[in-house]
Parts: sequence; structure tokens; C-alpha cells
Amino acid sequence: MPARRKSANADVPQRNILLLEEYDSLAAAVSSALKKFAPQHAAAVARSLAEAEKLAAKLDPELFIVDVDPPWAGLTNFLEKMRAAHPNARALIIGGAIPAEFAAERGSSGALQFIEKPFDLAAFGAAVQALLGPWRDKEGRGTLGALDAIDAVLSHFAANSSVVLDLRSGTRTGEIHIAGGQVLHAVVGKLKGEDALREILNWSKPRLGEKKISGSTPRTIASWQSIVVEALRETGEEVPEARAPKAEIVSARSGKKIVAIDDTEMLLIFVEDILSTADPELQITTALSATEGLREIERVIPDLVLLDYSLPDFNGDKLCERLLKDEKTARVPVLMMSGHVLEMNAAAARLPNVVAKIEKPFLSDALVDLVQQTLEAKHVFERQTEKETLVPTIFESEPTPLPPPKQEIPLERPTRPLPPTTLAPVESHIEHHAPAAPTAIRVAPTDGNAAVLGIFLEVLSMQLTSQLQMGAIRARPASLTASLRLQSAAARSAIPAELGFQLGPVKLNGEGRISTMRLVPTSKPFQPAQMRTAFEIGGVALIPNETRARVQLTPAGTTPMTMELRAHLELNAVELTPNFQVAQLILNWSTNAVRVTLNPKAPEQSAAKFELRVLKLDESGRIAELLLQPGK
Repeated sequence: MPARRKSANADVPQRNILLLEEYDSLAAAVSSALKKFAPQHAAAVARSLAEAEKLAAKLDPELFIVDVDPPWAGLTNFLEKMRAAHPNARALIIGGAIPAEFAAERGSSGALQFIEKPFDLAAFGAAVQALLGPWRDKEGRGTLGALDAIDAVLSHFAANSSVVLDLRSGTRTGEIHIAGGQVLHAVVGKLKGEDALREILNWSKPRLGEKKISGSTPRTIASWQSIVVEALRETGEEVPEARAPKAEIVSARSGKKIVAIDDTEMLLIFVEDILSTADPELQITTALSATEGLREIERVIPDLVLLDYSLPDFNGDKLCERLLKDEKTARVPVLMMSGHVLEMNAAAARLPNVVAKIEKPFLSDALVDLVQQTLEAKHVFERQTEKETLVPTIFESEPTPLPPPKQEIPLERPTRPLPPTTLAPVESHIEHHAPAAPTAIRVAPTDGNAAVLGIFLEVLSMQLTSQLQMGAIRARPASLTASLRLQSAAARSAIPAELGFQLGPVKLNGEGRISTMRLVPTSKPFQPAQMRTAFEIGGVALIPNETRARVQLTPAGTTPMTMELRAHLELNAVELTPNFQVAQLILNWSTNAVRVTLNPKAPEQSAAKFELRVLKLDESGRIAELLLQPGK
């Protein structure tokens, strides 16, 4: 990559991002995401610390993105060199999750920012946009120039690495011994253990280095995390202007009030930054959970709530319901933001206080424009009361309109309509949302909503362990046909027995795991696929591993190995056409644990346990390729 490439304006040097990533596939994925989230920047990829050091000298990057899983030998030395050469650059570390108490105390003042791997695209995009955007103009925001011992410890915690940190402050020298990401021992002069760790963590910008652990490490520290939190609190007290309470910031402004609720701290920082930059008078309060957000809404009574759908304690739709039932908050408009598009759309269709929505990940301009439009618009809606009732069904549940799938899959012929008395249409009480979606009945039968799904798979490759046991399997659906067995007698009586099903679109979370799946009915009953248990080897590869290499086999010929996958799901809703035929079934995929068998007639308990992850979807959002990892 040429150094300091010129942008369209020949007088303006190219702004750069340096990614340190060992794996080609992840490097390609991150580089692709950076094109969206940082279109004004060029991204360079380094696959070793030495290469990263050379590229950094040429490009003078504004942002370093470092994947520390697996850990890099010499990471601390690299960060120390980058601190000296690029003190104004920002750094984003991809690795294991940092404990919540660390994040709460550090805020945004640390030299290193962290994102958990595997990361959600929305969280990654928010972190990148925050670090490259208004973040740069905020006092107290971390740069590599502020790198300290706590940053070094946290980087190795995220990497799950084993090293000895070598630190120097003036004439004082110290060591912190880390094994598997955990601090076991520290020494400074005659001090050892926790007292030594406290002293080192309070050194101001020590010189950092690292060396390999030699021999066994004594354990002299029992609770290192509490010591780090203690040190972070002392550091925070020294720079109160960077950690001022929200209430003080709000009181100095006179604009409209916004409460932003999301469980990703970097996204909240990004949202607060871009909105306050667009309108410095906005009074913005943030919360990391629904409980905290509800408390802030009741305290502030804002002009707008920015609300994530998926939250750790309870989801955003439940929070909206609580707002509607309280006279004080019933008329507070909500802008919902989520990557769970189906669930968000369903909530927006059902809840009158959800007046706008935006899909994650989003760009800063899109959010700013939508927030401004929503604040300027007039919203009139009635609050819900405890007296409201909805039309009952045989499932004794609350009927909920859900959005149609992204692409309709044609049925082979019209299915038999349900009896008029079985499922009744629901009159919508929502007045100003976009076009009516197909009627859906959310199901909660008293005799259970469990369902067993069966899919036939074609094996694309198979790994064997060093003990020649079956390892990871890469596969794809052998056909779109699926079997479904319902627990509920009421559900079985309502859904025609002669219906067969085809796989429909799925909704994935950030880890490639299925959260919801749609099944499309057909007029033909399920027919098991022709099984083939033989595996004709077409190619053999040796896959390196942290301990022992694995052998990967790929099939040959035109008759690949097939197997059946069985998954336990929950029937969530039945979507109806305008003339009350079954259009689709919507199932919750509550666990990624499945069973795989080569003999469909064998008892399910005898099938092998696997963990499922989707690798690829087709254009219709259906499963195109999946990965099965042996389960416990």
C-alpha cells in the first residue's frame, strides 16, 4: 500500500487505519466493514507486529485496530513503540470481554478501547465511528499517549495471554506476572503481591515492556480485579472534568431532552457524541440497561427516547409497554434502534409510542437526521391501560402483527383455509404506522409450544481429531424440505396435518447463531431424504490447532454424505394470509444445541450432540451453509 496516499483534494493527506489481524477471512470482513463505517479512511492490514510497525511508520494511522485473539508475543512492546511514535492515535482492541466494572470505572478515558470477540457489526461500527468522529475533540478521551499499566494489563486479559510485564517509572522497576489473562504476582523492590500491584498501577505513564514467563509463577495476588477497580477510581478522581456526572452536563444546556438506552457503551458514546455535535444544546442522558433507562426516563421525562430492542434485563418492547401504562411517561415518543429487525418491526407495529425506528448498524448522518425529524414532528397516541383486552384465540395469547419476510416463497398450491372460528383477525389500534402487515397470532398454548425441527444436510467437509473422532462438520441443507413436530394438541389441530414445510428466512445474532426461523407451508407432506452414510474422500488437509493438528476431509463424487439434524425450537407465532390461511410459522431458536444422526429411525437420544452456527445465507435469507461443532 503506498504511504500517505492523497485524497481527492491533493493538499489533504489520506487518513489511515491500521488493522493488525492474523486471519485472512476476518481481515477481509473487517476491511469491508471499514469501507462503510470509515469511508474517508484507507485501511491497511498487517499480519505480524513487525509488518504493523513498518506500516505505521509509513501511514501515521489515526486508528489502530488490533485483534489479540490469539495473543501476540511482544504486544506490550509494540504498544509502547506506537505510544512514542503515534501518541495522538486511538486504539481499538478486539478480544475477550472486559469485566463490566472495569468499563464502568474507565469510561472512555483509557488509552485502549475494547470490543468483545465475536463482535456484533453494530457495536464494531459504533466503536469505529466514535473513535474517528467527535471523540477526537472531547477532553479526557484516551489516546495512545496516555497508555499506562492498567491498559497493558487489560490488553493481556482480553488476549488471555501469559506474559511478564516489565515496567519502569523513573528509577523504580516492577513486574506483573500474568497467566491465562489473570494477574498472579507482582513485585516492586521488596514489595510483593497486592501491595506491589497497587503501587505499579498508580505509576503515571511508566515505560512498558514484556518478556516470557520462565518457570512457575507464584500466586501472591488473590483478587487483582478489585485492585484494578480501586486504581481506576483513584485515577478518575484526579480528572473530574473528564468524568463529570451527567446531571451537571445536562443542567448547563437548555435544548430538548433525550434518553439513550443501549447495552453497548461504545454505541452510547457514539450516539451522544454525534447528537451533541449536531446540536450542542441537547440534554442527553445514557443508560446501559432497561431498568436504568426506565429510571432515567421517569426522572427526566424526555422529549425522545432512543431505545435498543435487545437489552440484558428485559427487552425494549417491554420497556415501551411500561411507559404506556404510566400517566407521566405514556406520551414520551420512542425511536427504536436494533439489528433485530423482525422483532423491532413487530414492536413498532404493536406499540403506539414507537414512532420511528432505525436498523443497526447505522451511519451518523442517518441517525442525526432521523432524531431531528422525530423531535420536530408532533406525535399523538393513546396510552395503554390495564383494562385493554385483545381478541382471544385457541392459543390464549396476545395477537401481534409481524412484518412480512424479506422475500415471499411461493407455495406449491393454496393451502386449506382454517375454519373461521379457529383464528380471528385482530383490529389494529395503531393509527400512524406504515402499511398493515399480515396478521400474526402469537402463540402460547397451555399444553406447551415446543417444536422439533428436522433438516437433512449434505456434508461439505469433516474434521477428525488426532484420536480420529468426529470434529467440526461444514454442511448445507440437502433440500429446503423440513419436518416439524409440535407438542401442543391445540396447535396441531389448528395447523392442517397435511401441510409440509419449507425452510424460510432466518434471523441471526452477531455470532452467526439463529434467533428466529420461518417455515413456509406446502401442500405436500414431509418426505425424508435419501440417506447416504458413506464418505468418499476427495481431499485431505491438515488444519493447525493450538494443541494438535486436525485432519480435514472433503468429499468426492456426486453422492455426498447426508445426515439429519434435529433441533428443539419454540413455536412463537402463526402468520395468516388475508383469507386466514397459514402463511408462515415463526419459531424461536432459543439454543444452538442440536443433534445429528445418520439413522433417522434411531432414538433421538442416540444422536450426536453439536453446536450450530450459520456461515452463509442465500439471497432469500435462508440457511445456505452451516458449521457444526461437537457439543458436550
